[in-house]
Amino acid sequence: MAFFGNFKKSAAELKNLRCLVVTAILIALDLVLKGVTINISKDLKITFAYLALASIGMLYGPVVSFLAGVVTDIIGFFLFPMGGAFNPIFTFIEAFGAMIYGVFLYNIKFSDSKTLDGKFTSKKDVKQILRVIFAKVSVVIACNLILTPIGNIITNSMEAGTLVYGATLAKYPARLLKNAIQCPVDCLLLLGVLPIVLTAYNRVFKMRQNITES
Repeated sequence: MAFFGNFKKSAAELKNLRCLVVTAILIALDLVLKGVTINISKDLKITFAYLALASIGMLYGPVVSFLAGVVTDIIGFFLFPMGGAFNPIFTFIEAFGAMIYGVFLYNIKFSDSKTLDGKFTSKKDVKQILRVIFAKVSVVIACNLILTPIGNIITNSMEAGTLVYGATLAKYPARLLKNAIQCPVDCLLLLGVLPIVLTAYNRVFKMRQNITES
């Protein structure tokens, strides 16, 4: 029940002006990071935009992060066109990945949330570290290794008018290797960035609350 409760709570966040403003800022950051994407091939790329979507999921949950994923993919398509037509399949995949971050990271708390050094100092943080790692690994498996290849097969088949999967399967070992190498790096970046984002968020709005009360 707690799982579905988080979706309901996340949906309620959309009524909060703070949520809309912060999410808009992080969406803008996501688009900036999309602009520095490293394209290995047509189907393989390295991006750090996930840091912004993971932050949205951490702060406001799976519903908000899913919608943010939709928005970032649509705007990103027009800002950074890759030469192909817009494909809602990949919009869904990006939004689904953003939702996974929200499922795992919503309401996460780090014991060192009063510092800005991004270091983990408590054994209690082991649970939080595992949540971050499981979130990233789940996104990699579900989106990068399963849904995206399926999306490529569907797209290529629609263009060819018949089932086409040979090219996608031929490139799969490279995709698997790329994700196996990048995933640990991405986990480390998330573990470094998320505590800082959470700390800054809490400090900014706590400071604002104190000013308002005074």
